[in-house]
Amino acid sequence: MIKSLIRIALCGLLLLIGTQVKAQEGLKIASVFEKYSKQKGATYVVLTRMETELWDASLYKSLKLKRAEKALPDIYSSLVADSEQAKKIKEVITDGQIQSGYYSLPPIRENVNRFILFRLGAKGDAVLLYIEGEIKDEALLRSLYGF
Repeated sequence: MIKSLIRIALCGLLLLIGTQVKAQEGLKIASVFEKYSKQKGATYVVLTRMETELWDASLYKSLKLKRAEKALPDIYSSLVADSEQAKKIKEVITDGQIQSGYYSLPPIRENVNRFILFRLGAKGDAVLLYIEGEIKDEALLRSLYGF
């Protein structure tokens, strides 16, 4: 009985890990989450099956970096590379650097949209989000920014 429960738990864990790895497949931003999620000053959050009144996300990843200056070259190069496949881009650029960005990527399958969001704070902290699920652009923007 206990061995069966352990096997089921391990299989579930492997499925969850496999889903998260596949989720960002083909995106350069995946390497940023991988490289910086365990570094000092990083807060890394992964949520699955996140539902709100406006949208249903099957995967939500958040990476907040304090003093992100060392990570910024990797973040910026990843955003530029991934924005090439984006179908909608909204960016705020100051002095040639992205201060905030919203990237709507092509769906990975029917009704499963993907988004990358980035914000550089005034104190040098950075927040990077990856969201996928049955979410429309308008609902995500309304939820995040109130419009």
